[in-house]
Order: sequence, then structure tokens, then C-alpha cells
Amino acid sequence: VAIEGDTVVVGAHGDDGAGSKWSGSAYVFRTTDGGATYDELAKLTAADAAASDYFGISVAIDGNTVVVGANGDDDAGSNSGSVYVFRTSDGGATYPQVAKLTAADAATNDNFGRFVAIDGDTVVVGTKYGEAAYVFRTTGGATWVEVARLMAADAAAGDYFGTGVAIDGATVVVG
Repeated sequence: VAIEGDTVVVGAHGDDGAGSKWSGSAYVFRTTDGGATYDELAKLTAADAAASDYFGISVAIDGNTVVVGANGDDDAGSNSGSVYVFRTSDGGATYPQVAKLTAADAATNDNFGRFVAIDGDTVVVGTKYGEAAYVFRTTGGATWVEVARLMAADAAAGDYFGTGVAIDGATVVVG
């Protein structure tokens, strides 16, 4: 789950709503009465949804941008993972998908997208088994560029570096 002001995003990685088992989804809710009730604004699914993508395993929101992880996506090998970026420009009436992020060095079983964070024009993506975190930036929302691959200076196999990410301004924290 993630929250920004009156808007809440909830991941549902086991949802079959995109037509395939465990394809996943994410829901966007907003309150207009101080939190007494929340109305569903959108159900987000990947444009290329497939079985066992686990879209919605992680979610983050900042302003009008929602980021959703799909650590089971297999574009670069089984469970290599990906992250989807959605942006509303009409107050939440629609959330079109504006980007799909993947690691430049994507590999089988990285689980890229298992953890996500966003602050402004920067998205941080953690892996479950890839032993790294990735930083992406945009200058307009449509094109996102991988600008850094973060690894521990004393990295060792089995450390699970990347199994938690956070960002605030220019500071990135990786678990």
C-alpha cells in the first residue's frame, strides 16, 4: 500500500483481473470526506499483462504518478521483473500507463520491481535476488532513463541488497 494526501494505492498481485492467473492489479482510492469513506478511482493493470507477473507486488505514489512493481514479469528471463509508471492528468479520472521500466542488466530471477519508491521525477527499484537497486529519472514523464545501479561496497551473494528501497529528495536508502 501507499498513500499521498487523500489518495491511496493498494496492490493486488494475486488478482486475476487482467485475464490471467496472478497477473495482478493495483487499485487507486480517494477520500473527499476526511477519510470516512474512500471511492475507487481506478483499477490499474499492465498493458502487457501475463500470468504470474505479480503486478501490484509493490506500489508507490507521488503527486499524480503511481509506480507498480511486477517482479514476476519475464521479458528478460523468468521472474526478471519490471515496473510500470502511470500518471493522471485529469484529477484521477484516468491513469494511463506512461512507461515500463526494466533493468539494463536484467536477468532471470532478479525479481526487479519487488520494491519501489518514488519522489518527484525519480523512481528507485529494488530487487529480491538481484543484489542491487536501480535509480530511474525522467524529465517529462514519458521517457525514463536508468541513471544508476546501486550495489553494496562489500556485496556478497545472499545479502539480499535491494530488498527495501526509499527515497526523499536526493537521498536514496537501500535495505
